[in-house]
Amino acid sequence: MKLKRELDVNRRKFLKSAGAGTIALGSLPLLAGKAWAGGDDEQKGFHFVVVSFGPAPNRLQITGDGTFDVEGNVEGGGSFDNFLAVPPPPDPFGSLGSGTWKARKFVSFTLPTVTAPGAPDATHGVFQGGILKLRADFHPVGKQKVKDVLLEVVCNLGAAGASTPGKDEGVIVTLPDGTEFVPNGLGITVFTHNEDSD
Repeated sequence: MKLKRELDVNRRKFLKSAGAGTIALGSLPLLAGKAWAGGDDEQKGFHFVVVSFGPAPNRLQITGDGTFDVEGNVEGGGSFDNFLAVPPPPDPFGSLGSGTWKARKFVSFTLPTVTAPGAPDATHGVFQGGILKLRADFHPVGKQKVKDVLLEVVCNLGAAGASTPGKDEGVIVTLPDGTEFVPNGLGITVFTHNEDSD
């Protein structure tokens, strides 16, 4: 019961602070492009602030911001903080530590499997739902670089009626040794594109 109460409090604190992050996401530059169903090759943006859960008591706070296109180009990165959720705070670091990450290789971008009839490209205004997979290098402070980390960014864009059943909103992080961190409902992910300006 005590752990559930602590998780509820931590979730409220995170969502309250994530509100400020939502404002920051809204002020990010918007990028040109449409859904790739028609073969367009323009850029899209990815933006996220999430907490993913690994093997208990591992947690991974991770942010990301960048661009990608259908031709396989990807740029961007963010910060991460791996910690062990054991009371009392401050929580000790997990084996990954804390540091930055940089996108290295575009793997794929797919549209959600469920879309509304009026939004088959999973868009609502300048936002778009979908699943981005990319490879990245993690640079923990005071530790060796961790290469070839797989990030799967999932955005189920409710306003567009877009979702992929079985894929929770968030970021799945898979380390080279197979350790996986999965979404748990804490955070926000979004892809951006621009509507035609004509």
